[in-house]
Amino acid sequence: MAMTASRTSVYVYGVTWAEGAPLRRSKGIAGGAVGSLENGELAAIVSPAPDGPVRTKRRELLCHLDVLRDVFESKTVLPVQFGSVFPDSDAVADELLAARHDELASLLEQFEGLAELRIRASYRDGEILAEIVANDPKLLRLRELTQAAGREADPLRIQLGEAVAGALMARRRRDADAISTELLSHAHDAVVEEPRTEYELLRASYLVERRRIAKFDACVGEIAGRERDRMSFSYTGPLPPHSFVSLAPRRK
Repeated sequence: MAMTASRTSVYVYGVTWAEGAPLRRSKGIAGGAVGSLENGELAAIVSPAPDGPVRTKRRELLCHLDVLRDVFESKTVLPVQFGSVFPDSDAVADELLAARHDELASLLEQFEGLAELRIRASYRDGEILAEIVANDPKLLRLRELTQAAGREADPLRIQLGEAVAGALMARRRRDADAISTELLSHAHDAVVEEPRTEYELLRASYLVERRRIAKFDACVGEIAGRERDRMSFSYTGPLPPHSFVSLAPRRK
């Protein structure tokens, strides 16, 4: 659905080519009708902006992502930063599509046929700690001394805890590097984030050709099967390339 010029504030989800399959999603942020604003060969995916600021609520964020995912099913789309509001449709056409035409067209060509796949891997805490201690004679001896010390064990417990934490960090780094290297053999690029919990070892996004997604899926499945006793995995995608390009509106 193409939208006509309006003085109403406009919420922008992303930028795509003007030609292609029609939009299927009818409702966007705050229930606004989703459509497109075209300028030459480019189009912005938009809806009327809600009254007041766009708050970062889970419902609205998921709506933003769902609109982009619906477009992405049939077209290359460049995500625009969540909460991007322009004063009217002319501003979208002039300040985004026209002023940044060459940049946007180049990015659309660059990401043609590519998708983002996200993976998160975490250790099963009991299993990994037992493995670390069992495979390190020094830690085994320190644990035995701690258990034998009884009431006088506090200093040894601190020493043991610090030693296990250091070993866990080294193991986490090694396992994360090995998994990411294996996955990168099927991907164009990757964005790896810092772990957010003690037992999380990998939180990463991979840029993969759509035609190679099946091979990437198989690789993830092989790793997850091989490590099922030590790790748990979550896997999401295909998605628009959120982690590799996120357009922020420029204001004059």
